[in-house]
Order: sequence, then structure tokens, then C-alpha cells
Amino acid sequence: MRELHQRLLKIHGKPYGVYKSFQGQFFNYGDFTLKFTHVQGDPHAQPSRIMLSAKMNSLGFPEELHSDKEKEIALADFLLRQFTENAENISIVKAHSQIMQRNSLCIENGIVRILASVNLPGEGRRIEGDKASELLIGTLSDWVTKAMYWNNSDKEKCKAHIQCYVNRNFLLSQLAEKKLAAFVPNGAILPRESGVSEEVMQNAIPFVSPPELLAHLNLPSGEQVAGMGIPKGITVIAGGGFHGKSTLLHALEEAVYPHIPGDGRELIVIDQSATPIKTEEGRVVNGTNISPLVRELPLKGSTENFMTKNASGATSQAANLLEALELGASTILIDEDASAVNFLIRDLRMRELINSKREPLIPLTDRIREFADNGINFIIVAGACGDYLSLADTVIALIEYRAECLTEKAKSIPFKREELELTPLGNFKESRLAKIEDLQESLKPNSAIERNIKIRAIAGQISIGKLKSDLRKFPTFCHAEIQRGIAEILHNFVKERENEGKSLQSTLKALCEKLPENETCDLALPRVMELGAAFLRF
Repeated sequence: MRELHQRLLKIHGKPYGVYKSFQGQFFNYGDFTLKFTHVQGDPHAQPSRIMLSAKMNSLGFPEELHSDKEKEIALADFLLRQFTENAENISIVKAHSQIMQRNSLCIENGIVRILASVNLPGEGRRIEGDKASELLIGTLSDWVTKAMYWNNSDKEKCKAHIQCYVNRNFLLSQLAEKKLAAFVPNGAILPRESGVSEEVMQNAIPFVSPPELLAHLNLPSGEQVAGMGIPKGITVIAGGGFHGKSTLLHALEEAVYPHIPGDGRELIVIDQSATPIKTEEGRVVNGTNISPLVRELPLKGSTENFMTKNASGATSQAANLLEALELGASTILIDEDASAVNFLIRDLRMRELINSKREPLIPLTDRIREFADNGINFIIVAGACGDYLSLADTVIALIEYRAECLTEKAKSIPFKREELELTPLGNFKESRLAKIEDLQESLKPNSAIERNIKIRAIAGQISIGKLKSDLRKFPTFCHAEIQRGIAEILHNFVKERENEGKSLQSTLKALCEKLPENETCDLALPRVMELGAAFLRF
């Protein structure tokens, strides 16, 4: 620290650009090492970035709290949350309700690394070395010491945070054995304060499983958790408006990510490939085989290699479903309110008016049983599409936020179906080869005056040079760090020619095992489903 202090005082009053001499430099902070990974060019530019690294044992953390990858992720997430308040001119990314693998604060092989943003002081275009020393030595040291030492941590809260993550993963590992697509524990709090809030709704009714669907899963401690097991197959969630159907579905959508203790949804688990499928009118589709759900189109011919820059509601939802299956999804979540009607159903009177052979769209009702027989689970919220009741293996009704199992009643309701001759589904799970040749032509700066390829990820829109991908309507695409993680991974993917000709699913799966090396921006590790969705929308 003495060396840094002296250097900052020495450059006091010099042009602001002299700060650039610190780029890539290391400084000893006792238990920590500080590195300048990016230095801003002027006081009003994007803040500088620093990386602090230390050995976990030098911070006093017991070995058992970070003895494996699972615990490293949970402990890193907990420590990130201890930076509850950013210091003046120093900031770190804010954690949301999900436990995620981030580069902002990560632990690997007993080493913790922290990435923070720092506004280096300047008066006009001149360096304020005295204020920079106060910021980088005094303020920074106090800020990190408060959050990063075992003796300053809430020890019981830390252990509970790690155990919650371990418990959730342990429950998840039992779904296949129990032949369940998802599990919602008794006592879970599903509603949020509002549609844009992650806070638990006050005075919400705790979830209770219907007796017919009651399941028990084990915790690592040997204790059991009781709750509703949603069996594999086709499940319909029915009920009146505002009775909690979509709230339950949304909680299941969110359960692909682990949640923090106290969130109310922390022990809900679902097949990790689960993907919500919604209409996405206007999306780009690049060569997806949608023929299982859309026959030949008038004037456009075959739909086995469907391409458009402006998909309709039904064709976009068909593409979303078949792409999710191609990327490895084995559980599909559908909300009637967010779907194209002609994607979901086609009633008998409309079939009578327009012969089915003249209708290119094959509604999901005509194919869903075939998909289910091929190992695909469906969880569908339906308040008006009664056709699904006769197709469902399980029917759950939400009545005043309380779940009831009405499978037997639903099956007793008479229903008449049109018998259709459909071509077999074929190998709809087959992953296309990752063809990136055409994309590489767009991997260049946006203009002649730019030297480098700019990577942006803002509000669901990703751009890598001249490549664009719009994910604003993709349902599980969430926080800014995941967006940036996707952008960085896909930049590397498109750039590397050796990926050419490999299976898309297997290639993306390998890319989702580790975050790219990047010390200049905040990243979080996405799932294959989000990564593939972005790639297929370029």
C-alpha cells in the first residue's frame, strides 16, 4: 500500500491520462492483492475496474465452508451480499434473489477474487492524487475489510446460506428417481409484492400440497421435506382468473435458478432444462425445423428449414418449442395467457369450417401426447383451453391460492376429438450442427473508425459488432450479468472456427461450464437454454 500511496502522490496534478500507467499493475494490500484491470481515460468515462484477490484461509474462513465447487458458489454469493452498501466512488454488482456463479465475486481453489468499479478522482483533466490515495487505500480497505473477513461475518447466516444451496441441489437430485418433473414444498411462499418485485408478498397464503400429490424428499441431514410432486408427463394447472395459476407457473420458471434463504421459493425444484415457451411475434428464426407443428406454407413451401425475420405469434411459439427441445429441454412450461391461441388449440367448429388439410398449423393439442410419449414433460396453465383436460396425466386446480388435484374429475368430462392422420414426429430432438460461417462475416466493428468489436448487452438486446440478438421477450432471460455473460461467451464461440460442424447442443453445453476470462465487466454463467436462444436469434 505504501508504494501505491507514494505513486499516487507523485502524479498529483498531472494530466488525467497518466492514471493509465497503473493498467495491469499489482499492489500488495496485506491479505489482498490489488490489480488495475482497466483504467478510465477521463473522469467522465466508464469507471476503472480493479480486482482484489486473497487466500480464503488468510481471511479466516473454515475450510469446510469452501471445500467443493458447490460450497464455493454459495459462499461467494453470500460474500457478495455482504457488500450491502457501496462505498463512495466504489461499487460492486448487486446480487438478486438467485444464487449464481458470477465473476464479480468468485472463489476457486481457495482463492477469492473480487471485481469492483472505481471512479478515480480528477479535477477537470488533472489527477487528484491525494484523494485517489484516500479512496484506494483508506476507503477501499475499510469497505473490503467489513465484508470479507470471517470475524466480521454473520457466521450462522453464512452457514445457513450455504446449507440452503446444498439442500436445494440435494432435493433436485431426487426428482428423476421419484419420477417427478418438479417439487413445491409445503410452506413455500409463491407470490411477490408486485410483477416487478422479487420481495415476498406479505400475508401471502403458504403453499400446501393436495393429498393426492403429496411427496417426501430427503435433505442431506436425513430430515424430510413434504410437498407437491408434479409427476412427469402432461400436467394442467387450471382455475379461475386471479386464483394463483400463473403465480405457481412463474415460481416453477424461476426455480431453474437456486434462490436465497427467506425468498419463499428456495426449496422449489424443477428439471434444470425446464423452459417457458411463449409467443414472440416478430422474432428472427434461422433455419429451425418447425414441420412437426407447421406444415408447408402457401408460397413458402417446406418448413423443415424455416427462416424469417418477422415470425408470427404461432410460428414463433412453434420455433421456440422446437428449439428448446433441440437444446435439450425435457420440461416445457406454457401459460395460456402468453400463448398464441392457434398454437394451443383448434376447436371442432373451426376444423369444420376450414378443413385441417388446408390449415398449415398443427395445434399443440394434436401433438402433445406424441411429445410426451417421447419423454417431454409439459406443465400448462389453462383457464379456457379445456381440450387439454382430456390429454393431461395430472390436473391441478388453484382455487383461492390453494391447490387441489382434480385429475379424476377432469377425465370424467366427455370430449370429442377429430381423428387426424399426421406424419410421425421424427427425430425432433436432433441438434443441428453449429454453423457460424455466415455470422463471422458480421463479427467486425460497426464502423470504419472503430478499431475493436464492441460487445453490448442492454435490456435484453445483445450486440457483438454487427451481430444483433433480441431477447427482450425470452421469458427466463433476466439480469444484466447473465446478458453480458451470454454476449462474451457467444463472441468467443463465433470467433473460434474450430467449433464449425459440431452439434449445437453439445458445443453450447461445454461453453456453459465456465465463465470466460474477463476482468473488465460483470458476468454471470447462463444456462444452455438462454445461450442457445440468443445464438438462434442472431
